[in-house]
Amino acid sequence: MRQRLIMAVVCMAILLDAMDLSITQVALPSIRADLHVSPGVLPWVANAYVLTYGGLLLLGGRVCDLVGRRPAFLTGLILYAAGSLGSGLATDPAFLISCRAGQALGATLTMPAAVAILAGTFAQGPERDKAMGVFAAFGASGFSIGLILGGVLTGSLGWQWIFLIKVPVVALVLVAALIVVPRARKDENGHRGTENGPASTGDGRRSYDVTGAIAGTGGALLVAFAVTEAAAIHRSILLISVAAAAGLIALAVFVLRERAARDPLLHLSLFRNRTVRAGDLASLTVLAAPFGFAFLTTAYLQSVAGYSPERTGLALLPSAVVSALVSRYGAPLALGRIGLRASGVASLAVVAVGFALLALISVTPSYLAVVLPSSLVSLGIGVGIAYPAFTTAGVTDVPGNRQGVAAGVQNAALQIGGGLGFAVVSAVVGSISGRPASDLVSSLRHGALAGCALPLAGAILALALPRRSGRDNGHSDE
Repeated sequence: MRQRLIMAVVCMAILLDAMDLSITQVALPSIRADLHVSPGVLPWVANAYVLTYGGLLLLGGRVCDLVGRRPAFLTGLILYAAGSLGSGLATDPAFLISCRAGQALGATLTMPAAVAILAGTFAQGPERDKAMGVFAAFGASGFSIGLILGGVLTGSLGWQWIFLIKVPVVALVLVAALIVVPRARKDENGHRGTENGPASTGDGRRSYDVTGAIAGTGGALLVAFAVTEAAAIHRSILLISVAAAAGLIALAVFVLRERAARDPLLHLSLFRNRTVRAGDLASLTVLAAPFGFAFLTTAYLQSVAGYSPERTGLALLPSAVVSALVSRYGAPLALGRIGLRASGVASLAVVAVGFALLALISVTPSYLAVVLPSSLVSLGIGVGIAYPAFTTAGVTDVPGNRQGVAAGVQNAALQIGGGLGFAVVSAVVGSISGRPASDLVSSLRHGALAGCALPLAGAILALALPRRSGRDNGHSDE
């Protein structure tokens, strides 16, 4: 019974986190009109969350390992609730963007802590695969649910309620977490740590590796910034190039620092684990589909088919339902029957097929003929299996006291990959304002075809996964 309650608590947290990656997309026109946001600033209402989330996940995972899963999870919920409340009460763009970053800061703690809590609660093997399937069902459907709620709430109550409605929900999750999530045990030396290992160094001192944190977080933020800005129209190529170069240099410094540090932020030995290494690389393509697909379908349904925000959100409801069901029941079955490698490769190939189907859109509104089946295939079935498969891969055979940072690395790959997918697709589509419907549809078709490339690349990378995950925690599968 306690395991089920823990599962419910962490699943609600990941659902809220995933929803915020998309919930503003349909609401952006209303936010722009109400707060008089300039076109250049408007994308940052969404990007502030994505960039902060992707850039700080590694540090959030390290904090989770050092202070313990429970404290990190509870603190993250508080920060997330405060950011949600501030976003809903915002009266100017700068404050809204700052609060969005605050929401993401909370999510960078709750996400790795949630994965670590699950990994410590359920034994590796079929039991954990099933738990990760349930967890990923909420995460995989959260993106689509965010689009749906964003449209419905904006159209009926106002854009403020896409944020305000979360505050009482987070409060309930916080109370439940205080009751059901266990406190960390003390190790044999009396140091308090995570449930499966100490959170301190060998001499009892805790180290946050400040130099590594600055280099790693700064590098990730700069690369994520460059990827996100590449999607914007009329952005400075020089600015994007400088940001990307600086980010790569910072990441190189980070790697050198981690190799030399006594107690590094990220133990590079983690990547000697074949499953983690291949899973994290392929994870760069998993959320590329939801980000790119949502951009294409939202543009098509509103600009060509004439859908309202509410109707646009509801149009993606079937794929959200299918994604949740597939993640909950189909993914654990696939992992158990055909193994990690086949599940990962096949799911990403299915995502690519869904993108290819979307390229069949026409000037004549074709929701039932094209948009619905392509969204069911790509988001419902493909992402429904891929998300839990690679979430499982990210913490397979990882020692308990490193599961937080392992989850942070894998989720950072997911978020940066989502930004990459959005950048690739929207860069191909280009500016859509003022175009005739025929030209817009042609551009969206090309965007859909470009969207096939990333999941296909991920499927190739997933070939390096072992056929099946290991069963003994702490042993890498090399």
